[in-house]
Amino acid sequence: MVVPRRGYSVWRQLLQLVLLHTAWEMGSGQLHYSVLEESQHGTFVGRIAQDLGLEVSELVPRMFRVVSKSRGDYFEVNLQNGILFVNSQIDREELCAKSPVCAIHLEVIVDKPLRVFHVEVEITDINDNAPFFSAKEESLFILESRLVGSFFPLEGAFDADVGINAQLNYQLSPNEHFSLDFQQSGDNSLGFTIKKSLDREDIPVYRLLLTAFDGGQTVLTGTIHLVITVLDVNDNPPIFSQSVYKIQMLENASNGTLVAKINATDLDEGINKEILYSIRSVTPPKLSTIFKIDPNTGQIRLNGELDYEDTNSYEIRAEATDKGGYPLSGHCKVLIDILDVNDNVPEMLVTFLLVPVPEDSSLGMEVALISISDRDSGANGQVNCSLWPPKLPFKLVSTFRNYYSLTLVEPLDREQVNEYRMVVIARDEGTSPLSASSSLVVPIGDVNDNAPIFGQPTYTVFVKENNPPGTHIYTVSASDPDMAENALVSYWLDEKLWPLSSYISVHSESGKLYALQPLDYEEVKLLEFQVRAKDAGLPSLCGNVTVQVFVLDENDNAPTVFGPTEDIPTLVKVPVAAGHVVGKICALDADSGYNAWLRYELYDASSGLWRVGLYSGEISTTHALEEAAGSNSQNLLVLVKDHGKSILSTTATFSVSLVASTKTIQSDARLSRMGGSAKPLADTANLYLIIAICSVSSLFLLVILVYVALRCQSQAKEEMVYGPGTATLVCASEVGSWSYSNRHSHILAGVSGEPGAKSDLMVFSPSIPVSVDNGKQQDLLCVTVSDTLLKLLLLYSWIRSCLLPLVLFHTAWEMGSSHLHYTVLEESQHGTFVGRIAQDLGLVVSELVPRMFRMESEDHGDYFEVNVQNGILFVNSRIDREELCAKNPICAIHLEVIVDKPLRIFHVEVEIKDINDNPPIFSVNQFNLFISESTVSDSHFSLEGASDADIGKNALITYRVSPNEYFVVDIHNKHGKSTSPELVLKKTLDREEISLHHLLLTATDGGQSELTGTVQLVISVLDVNDNRPVFNQSVYEVCLLENSTDGTLVVKTEATDLDDGINKEIIYAFNTPLASTAQTIFDIDQNTGEIRLKGKLDFEDENVYEIQVRAIDKGHPPMIGNCKVLIEVLDVNDNAPEISLKSLSVPVLEDSPVGTVVALISISDRDFGTNGQVSCFLWPPGLPFKLTSTFKNYYSLVLAEPLDREQVAKYELVVTARDQGVPPLSASSSLLVPVGDVNDNPPTFVQPFYTVLVKENNPPGAHIFTVSASDPDKDENSLVSYWIDEKLWPLSSYISVHSESGKVFALQPLDYEELKLLEFQVRAKDAGLPSLHSNMTMQVFVMDENDNAPTVSGLEEEIPLLLVIPVWAGHVIGKIHALDADSGYNAWLRYELLEATSGPWQVGLYSGEISSTRPLDETDSGNSQRMLVLVKDHGKPVLSTTATLSISLVPSAQAVQADAHLSRMGGSPKPLIDNANMYLIIAICSVSSVFLLTIIVYMALRCQNQAKDMVMYGPGTATLVCASEVGSWSYSNRHSHILGGVAGEAGIKSDLMVFTPNIPFLGDGGELGNMKEMILDSSGQVSP
Repeated sequence: MVVPRRGYSVWRQLLQLVLLHTAWEMGSGQLHYSVLEESQHGTFVGRIAQDLGLEVSELVPRMFRVVSKSRGDYFEVNLQNGILFVNSQIDREELCAKSPVCAIHLEVIVDKPLRVFHVEVEITDINDNAPFFSAKEESLFILESRLVGSFFPLEGAFDADVGINAQLNYQLSPNEHFSLDFQQSGDNSLGFTIKKSLDREDIPVYRLLLTAFDGGQTVLTGTIHLVITVLDVNDNPPIFSQSVYKIQMLENASNGTLVAKINATDLDEGINKEILYSIRSVTPPKLSTIFKIDPNTGQIRLNGELDYEDTNSYEIRAEATDKGGYPLSGHCKVLIDILDVNDNVPEMLVTFLLVPVPEDSSLGMEVALISISDRDSGANGQVNCSLWPPKLPFKLVSTFRNYYSLTLVEPLDREQVNEYRMVVIARDEGTSPLSASSSLVVPIGDVNDNAPIFGQPTYTVFVKENNPPGTHIYTVSASDPDMAENALVSYWLDEKLWPLSSYISVHSESGKLYALQPLDYEEVKLLEFQVRAKDAGLPSLCGNVTVQVFVLDENDNAPTVFGPTEDIPTLVKVPVAAGHVVGKICALDADSGYNAWLRYELYDASSGLWRVGLYSGEISTTHALEEAAGSNSQNLLVLVKDHGKSILSTTATFSVSLVASTKTIQSDARLSRMGGSAKPLADTANLYLIIAICSVSSLFLLVILVYVALRCQSQAKEEMVYGPGTATLVCASEVGSWSYSNRHSHILAGVSGEPGAKSDLMVFSPSIPVSVDNGKQQDLLCVTVSDTLLKLLLLYSWIRSCLLPLVLFHTAWEMGSSHLHYTVLEESQHGTFVGRIAQDLGLVVSELVPRMFRMESEDHGDYFEVNVQNGILFVNSRIDREELCAKNPICAIHLEVIVDKPLRIFHVEVEIKDINDNPPIFSVNQFNLFISESTVSDSHFSLEGASDADIGKNALITYRVSPNEYFVVDIHNKHGKSTSPELVLKKTLDREEISLHHLLLTATDGGQSELTGTVQLVISVLDVNDNRPVFNQSVYEVCLLENSTDGTLVVKTEATDLDDGINKEIIYAFNTPLASTAQTIFDIDQNTGEIRLKGKLDFEDENVYEIQVRAIDKGHPPMIGNCKVLIEVLDVNDNAPEISLKSLSVPVLEDSPVGTVVALISISDRDFGTNGQVSCFLWPPGLPFKLTSTFKNYYSLVLAEPLDREQVAKYELVVTARDQGVPPLSASSSLLVPVGDVNDNPPTFVQPFYTVLVKENNPPGAHIFTVSASDPDKDENSLVSYWIDEKLWPLSSYISVHSESGKVFALQPLDYEELKLLEFQVRAKDAGLPSLHSNMTMQVFVMDENDNAPTVSGLEEEIPLLLVIPVWAGHVIGKIHALDADSGYNAWLRYELLEATSGPWQVGLYSGEISSTRPLDETDSGNSQRMLVLVKDHGKPVLSTTATLSISLVPSAQAVQADAHLSRMGGSPKPLIDNANMYLIIAICSVSSVFLLTIIVYMALRCQNQAKDMVMYGPGTATLVCASEVGSWSYSNRHSHILGGVAGEAGIKSDLMVFTPNIPFLGDGGELGNMKEMILDSSGQVSP
């Protein structure tokens, strides 16, 4: 609201006049108003319409509006009266914070014309914000030892107002110990000082009220409560309720189990009274992490697993420390005894194992020595041992303590069991017994006590004859249940009975049998021999087997024919009956079985008189033979084949002579004279052959029976059975026929064979294993043992197996449980005498080496050795008792002495005695102690004691400290056990006098020769924190560029503290709370005090920062010093100009006048000074726009040139703003100014003239063409509609055009004979206001189709044509007159005789003239002929008609009579040539001439019009095209009409058509076409 002043009305009037003048002259101006913050809604600000020179009535029509630049809707204008008023409450502090000037910028925009005004409303501050502190209460802690005058800074209050309203004063509530210290000049530091000494016991807490007052007329205040706590000084250490805690625990206590709870108290107050517990040390040190302590409660809990066997006692040194600035501590000791539980399973160790055990080992033999141990103690460590599974040939025998021997108790047999797997189980005697097991594998050693054994006693092998030499025929295999070399078998042939080396061989290792030469079944049928197998043991054993090799027959012999020959024919006396046998083919095959079974066939059976028996070979007649057969001789060729798989054959010729009975005697006489004899009908050899076969077969069967009987007898004698039954007879012939072989067969290997006839029987015994009555296989020994040697071996075996185990068992029973015990001092030298171990064990020294005397130590190395020359046990290497047994009171080394022949084991124990060889040792070389100078006398400080590795008296330790006047050592000795030392303060310390004490603590053990250990004690006297840090400047002023990078050093603050140690160390920090912006921008190094940038500065956001920095020392409680840092931010050109489009009136109509305001652009730059001054320009240049500056950084985009949308539809321009900084920054904004359309362009056709060709007879409504016009305007201005101009001719019945698409349709079928051309105008009109239109001319040429057949005129069939003969060849006697209503090719006619009988006539192909083909004379007269002429056009499809012509041939005399006859009948003679032809020619020529002249005139006119319109319709002149290919003319009597203003002449039809070729037109797709391609088919579509 405007503040009233003197002369305000005059000033207001003058101001309004100035504003009105400025607005009138410049088109824009600025008003300034002011209003108080927190004004209510509706508060009057100013009459803005009147001040801007605007009429109130024009505010709404001109779209008056107020826009605030990112300041919300704080103000509004009443459009009824033009008054600016407050719309919403304004808070100046929210808008402008602490800025001294706060204004809201408004933009007033009116249209018609576009104008912009600028209004600035200043917001005036009122005192509406009271001072406030960051917290309602502040707590301060001050030591009661602080001096009077000590200053303590306080954080001031904050007032959001500005100017005098933000000036503050402070007041502190009345008290006698503190006073307020506030300085308004300079840094405005605020704090309080101590004016009287503090006493915590008198007043521990002070509560004060600090009040802040602002400088407004109405004073506002803010308060904060100060709570000052007086802190106590830490001068009492914690003290435990017990100095020693004794605890017992089971070793199986779980993790987290409570061990003990220690408790300490502190007489101080506050934090000095609070105690933290910790473990100082654990003995033994290697287990220091097994216990943990709660630092707050003092509860000690288990942090791991206890193990009695590892450590059975622990000593814990605990410490209680208070939380004072210089903490004090107290100490105690916790002694923990661990109780054993049965938690260790027995452990087994096989110290000796004798494997493999020979299967002939004697009973009582010791196989293994097993050591059983249990780490538990008492009953938990006593162990019993057992063996599983039971019934093994072994048992466990206890020898010494927990040592057991595994002893053989039953005989062994490796072939039955080759190894024994057993489990040794050890179980202790604890309450919950535990057990352990160990698996033992005892393999049995092999002895050669088994001979090789074949799988069966006899092998039968079948081998085909003719095998290649060296063929593998079989493999024999013998197995030996022994192992290694005892099971290694070799083979050989036994040739004692028969020499077989030339036939068979065997491989010595694999047992493979080879045939060394080809076997022949006809020579050898059976080979029987023995194969022997021998192992490699000592002595070796062997076995044998019988092998029978049967040779199998192969078809390797062809049949042979013997008997009658071809030279001697067989005489057959006729007549004979059918089936009469005239002879037989005798053939033999040396093979056997199927291979020797023969079949007979006639090679040529075409004669049909003879046949041969298939298997008998007998030749007989097929039918009866009569004497009429005559005397003739025939040769029969017989084919003889065997039945082998590869068939072998031979042929035989058999001669037969047929003789009559009268001729037989003559023939016999003739044969007798020739020395021959008559051929018998049956060969006598057959009879002999049958007798021989029967005798040989009987003899062979007898031999087989005798052989079988002998084999059975020999088996009975040898008590061996080769099979379960008798031998089997097998017939080798499949069909049971017998064949004969004249070759001898031999059987080797003791089987007698009878040479003679061949037998088809084969005898063999199947391969059945040999067995005896008891079911066990028998072996044959190759080595013969004498009776004497056998007796000696049996005696030795009995002694070894019976007497020796008894002796050993007795010795083990008497001495096995005894042992020796020796003692020796640790650190003894090499060679130190221990004892006469051989003598003590009852062993003879001379037997030590033969009996393989040896000694083993269990997990203790080679500390001892035995001299086998004298049997003395001596020290072999240095022994350290502490290394072996640590603190264990008993330390012993267990030795095992083993001797062989027989095996005995002795146990020896050597005890190691302790000597005082270890001095006391401290864990460190120096102990550092820190004691405050305020510590009272008689305070105790626990020290870590020394440790001594010895035991007993040698480990008792005493302590003393070097002489001094401040400290002594106190040692508590209870029941002879020393405790840790404590350092006792006997005089008060003074840090200023002595700040560091160096003492020497000495520990002495209790050995005879005392040993000592020392540690340095370094005692530092700690200072008390009584000085606060002080800065070298109270205010730091810094200037910083806003583009400073992250990490830039702003300023380094520095403070000093007069205290020492940690009290002197300072930490720097910002005083809280810090403004949120400052917290994210600045960072301070707490160690160096360097303030650096950690964010980005922005001058435009904030240009001044005030930071409170404090320095805090590390004392307890800490002391604080304060300073102020003022940072001024310097502006740099880091903000590019910002472009804001306030108003944009688009689209701009293309008829807009120059000077029209298109857009209002606001340019702003957040920088200051020249960095914020901005200039603006347009890009690209040459645009029809310009920028005009209106007010400050406001620009108007104004039209500078006329627009044409059809040339440029839109303008893309870039507004660039550049400031004047160094370097300058720029920004750009793209504007798109579309140009609005005005209807200033009519529709335009692509060409003014279109020619369309359409075939006649089109369907009604056919689409014949599409016209298209374009309008460069937009939207409705470019929407084109079409119609046909019918002012000259009514075309509505012929043609129509679609108003939207421009498609032209033929409404009815067109007929070329009626209408050849349609010419009309099509108009196009847009939808603009006002609308514009244009037109174009279209010519539609109708193209002829062949739809009219030819017609014949002038002939009558009833009136014949008289031809007077004689005439010459080629004489024209008449002409066929035909016409076609079509045009061009369709009207071009041709003539043909339909029936060319034998008549002497011909017709002209195109003329129709009928002439004679030869001369005609009077001989041809007297007859009348009729001709049928076919008239066809050349159209597609071809149409035709026929004409009949009658011709009468008459001589000249008859011609006169005929003429008279015709005259009497009222007729006239027919002329040879019709006169119509002449008229037709004249008419065609005249019409053609007139039509040609018309066309020439028309073309001349068209060319003249083209020259006037400067439009080219085609690339050349019009072309005259003849529709007839051969140039003939045809006639049409039908009239043609031409519409559309083109004159047409009715009359004679013309074959010429005129059109303009290659006139471009727009097709449906918008592409240019040629008129010659615009031939339409019947559907109305354009076809090429």
